[in-house]
Amino acid sequence: MTNQQAEQQKQELIERVVEHIKRDIEYGDVEAVEELLRFCPTTNLINYLPEEEWAEFEQLEKFNS
Repeated sequence: MTNQQAEQQKQELIERVVEHIKRDIEYGDVEAVEELLRFCPTTNLINYLPEEEWAEFEQLEKFNS
C-alpha cells in the first residue's frame, strides 16, 4: 500500500466514522462518541470549541501538558 492509498483509505474511514457518529447522535446515543473523544488530546478538544470558550479550560490544558 502506498502512502497515497493509505491516506485515501484513512479519509474514507474518517468519513464513515463521522456518518456513524451523526446517526448515533440522531438517536441520542453519545456514549461511544464520548469514549472516542477521551483519546483525543485536551488541546484538540479545546481548539474545537469557539475561541471565546477556550479560557474556561485553560487550567485543564496546563494540567494535562
